[in-house]
Amino acid sequence: MSEERGCSGSAVVLGFILGGVVGAGLAMLFAPESGRRTRERLRDLAADMRDKTIDLSEDLRDKA
Repeated sequence: MSEERGCSGSAVVLGFILGGVVGAGLAMLFAPESGRRTRERLRDLAADMRDKTIDLSEDLRDKA
């Protein structure tokens, strides 16, 4: 009567993506660049992450 719980493969991938984004964001915040350039890079990173999240959610919706 033991239940086995685990993460699906897509949840693991999403976790790695989110961890990578957080790490990249922190690296940019502490990088010795100008504020304007850092904001541009963060904006680009956020847009890229948004697009990847939308793609992943559509893929998951199609599989369900």
